[in-house]
Amino acid sequence: MRTNNLLMSGLPLAWALAFATTAFAAQGDPVGGYKLLTTVAIPGGLTSNDISWVDSANARYYLADRGNATATPPVPPRVDVIDTVTSQYLTSITLPAAANGVVSVPRAHEVWVGLSNSNVAIINTDTNTIVGNVSTGGTARADEIAYDPADHIILIANDRDTPPFVSFISQQSRTVLKKVPYDGSSAPQSTGGIEQPVWDGPAGKFYLAIPATAANAKGEVDELDPQKLALTRSFPTTCGPAGLVLIPNQRLMTSCGDVLDVLTGKVVTTVTGVSGDEIWYNAGDQRVYFPGTGASQTTHSLAADADNGLVFVPVSTAGVQVWRYGATLTAFPNPILVSGTADGVTTITWNAPNATVVEIHVGSPSGPLLTYEGNHGSIQTGPWVSDGLTFYLQDVTGGLPLTSANTLATLVAHVQRN
Repeated sequence: MRTNNLLMSGLPLAWALAFATTAFAAQGDPVGGYKLLTTVAIPGGLTSNDISWVDSANARYYLADRGNATATPPVPPRVDVIDTVTSQYLTSITLPAAANGVVSVPRAHEVWVGLSNSNVAIINTDTNTIVGNVSTGGTARADEIAYDPADHIILIANDRDTPPFVSFISQQSRTVLKKVPYDGSSAPQSTGGIEQPVWDGPAGKFYLAIPATAANAKGEVDELDPQKLALTRSFPTTCGPAGLVLIPNQRLMTSCGDVLDVLTGKVVTTVTGVSGDEIWYNAGDQRVYFPGTGASQTTHSLAADADNGLVFVPVSTAGVQVWRYGATLTAFPNPILVSGTADGVTTITWNAPNATVVEIHVGSPSGPLLTYEGNHGSIQTGPWVSDGLTFYLQDVTGGLPLTSANTLATLVAHVQRN
């Protein structure tokens, strides 16, 4: 893989999880139907950044930009702001210390930012000014962060303190409600820091990625109750997680590929070939996005706007790249319930926003033709769909050949017999 390796794992909302990972082979090349639309330049340049966040409700992208003290003139630490509708740079908000984690609180018109001086800065998004500051009481950085809108609580990790700890902070009173140290007493003894938290509304809990503990050398995901202000469960993982997102059907996915069931705490599958620090689940296209590192450029985090499907990728030395999501190919029902030895019937639906004309082929990119259509639509099959049959969505715009290089998406159909 070369520059700008952005890994994408497709997560269709079907009966079972199915993943397909790919990567951009070179900057600007569309792979899997993704297309680079523009690169947003950041004044003073983008040298080092940490977490980013999209507030879809207000069409804003926020980036924790650590600045560049050695530049002429020096670039201070800041939060960069981009309009996610127009993909235009809006402003940068100067911070008193380097930025780490960032999360928006849309209804309060706020963005909360973890700083390297162990404080949390509160930004008013109407005025783009700092309006508050909360000290976590640590000696090192306040890092990754999540927000519980039901209880109005911020959870933030001090991953480099000894011992590392998390803080529950009231978003309304801007005070620390409780600190939980990862020292083996009220929480496991962390031996690998503390990473990305995520809020799970249906469960009413925070979940937190821990790369390694004394009890679980390959890491764990911890459940924290914002009402009890305490850790309630720990789920062992298999691969030392850093990033963590909530995906459909009450599943958690880690940056190293483990997928866990929230109810049981068990790893239900592990996806290979993915990695990263912060990862992002986009409800708009039902996919999990993973950042990566290339030969001459790196990405540390990314975020997507669920309303318009645009993916925002901060790339060192370049700026913030804006990608439009790729193609989707789904079937309903899938699996198909049939009786006896009969094969099944299903409806195939596709969307390929970066193509003009597509074909759907059966069995291979050049197999039997199912349909020749525009870039979105649906079609019902006949009663010939067998278990494991694969459909291929092919970009044939301008006469493109029926090869795997022009495959936008694939779909595997499943049949269940009564």
